[in-house]
Amino acid sequence: MAANTIGLQDCKHIHLVLSYSLSVNRVILVLALLAITACHRHGNELRVRVLYSASNPNIVKLRQGEREFSFTDPRLRNGKPFVLVPDTVSEPTPVLADKKKSESIDLVILKSADELPDDPVLLKAMGDRFSVCNEAVAYIPDWSAEERREGAAHFLQYLSTHCR
Repeated sequence: MAANTIGLQDCKHIHLVLSYSLSVNRVILVLALLAITACHRHGNELRVRVLYSASNPNIVKLRQGEREFSFTDPRLRNGKPFVLVPDTVSEPTPVLADKKKSESIDLVILKSADELPDDPVLLKAMGDRFSVCNEAVAYIPDWSAEERREGAAHFLQYLSTHCR
């Protein structure tokens, strides 16, 4: 009689282990599908590349504004989503002076205009100067593609009202 009781308990234990295993497998499958979906979504977004000067005293405010902006699900006028791709450098002048490196930048946010290289052609290509977060200056270079310029302008507009 005792052998049968142990056998029933073993069957119940095996059943619990198997149902737990199936539940874990379902959770893993759902998480994998969510990860694939998230990766696919981010693959279609336009990437607006932002160069920050690390010497800017408002860098923490700027980066906080960038994080908050990302939660607004930013989109261009045509509905296309975009994300900001930040790069913070301690010396922005050499990066901007290097034509190959600078052409991959869509928005430049510096401590002051003094951080720009002394190159008349580059200075002209930097376009208009915008003030953001009290002391910082920002530029949307002429070489930036139209959609990227629109995304950069959208971010600057956000900073003008959310970063003071």
